[in-house]
Amino acid sequence: MREPLRILIVEDEALILMQLEMLFEDAGHEVVGTAVSQDEAVALAVETKPDIAFVDVRLKGGSSGIEAARAMRAVDGLTIVFMTANVRLLPDDLDGAAAVIPKPFSEKVFGAALPFLEECVRTPPPGIVKPPGIRLAPWFMERIGLRDAEFGAALP
Repeated sequence: MREPLRILIVEDEALILMQLEMLFEDAGHEVVGTAVSQDEAVALAVETKPDIAFVDVRLKGGSSGIEAARAMRAVDGLTIVFMTANVRLLPDDLDGAAAVIPKPFSEKVFGAALPFLEECVRTPPPGIVKPPGIRLAPWFMERIGLRDAEFGAALP
């Protein structure tokens, strides 16, 4: 049996946060914490040392998921995935995040993205094709041993 991913969810919309928490736990992973603000996210990342953090770009009280992600990079082994309705506003390198999943998203999108991201984190390069609905940062693709050509037209 595989070891579950340790996941931190950084999302200020309660319904989305609960949906993600249930989705990840139903997939057999452990949600080690949830945060609604930049400060909470950074503190929880340092305290819980998750494998992956799903981070909304806009957080409670006007705080920034991008700034939270920048601070959380100091946590060894942490992979950050942004979630946002404003994907086009992110730079090509995703400002240091490994990937972005556009909002609104469906359980189907996350259900397909999660096993792919798990392989990226646990046993790169992944043995499954990148599902639609997720964009990888070029630096992350290089780090896990993937090239654009391996995805063909599937890259968003």
